[in-house]
Amino acid sequence: MAPTGLCGLVGVGAAPLVIALSLAPTAFADNPSWNGQYAVTFMVAPKSGTSMAVGDPEVQHTVTYGFRSSCSNGKCVATIVSGPPPTNPTVPQPVQFTWDGSSWKQDSDFQWDCMMPDTTIQWNPAHAEVRYTPQPNGSLSGVMHADISSGACQGWIEEYMTADRV
Repeated sequence: MAPTGLCGLVGVGAAPLVIALSLAPTAFADNPSWNGQYAVTFMVAPKSGTSMAVGDPEVQHTVTYGFRSSCSNGKCVATIVSGPPPTNPTVPQPVQFTWDGSSWKQDSDFQWDCMMPDTTIQWNPAHAEVRYTPQPNGSLSGVMHADISSGACQGWIEEYMTADRV
């Protein structure tokens, strides 16, 4: 969604501003937006937490997603509209983020796919909060905090991501 107020800008000087604002996930208090294709890189830093899942081997990987945002009645929501579905089938769909004034935030309840030492999977109930915060360079810095309430992976875990415009 293009920020309001740009319609009144005229002349050659407005073009670079419009282009710059359309390329970055804007963080305007009245009209934030997260639109376009973004390469989301997972595992950009070591995991932390108390869950045994912190020790599970995972490699950094990047997936491209399309985002579309809209604002209505003071609430702005960004939805993933293209890209592969989550690898965990218990993650609620569609994946949506709500603007909280400084970050795009998503809360969800799902089943954590806890890898056991014998590499079998045990499903454990979990609640996650994911936040993507716009950065000055137009990227977003992300963190997922999950509380796993029971089972072999009980505890908490944090994983870190980045999102860069493609």
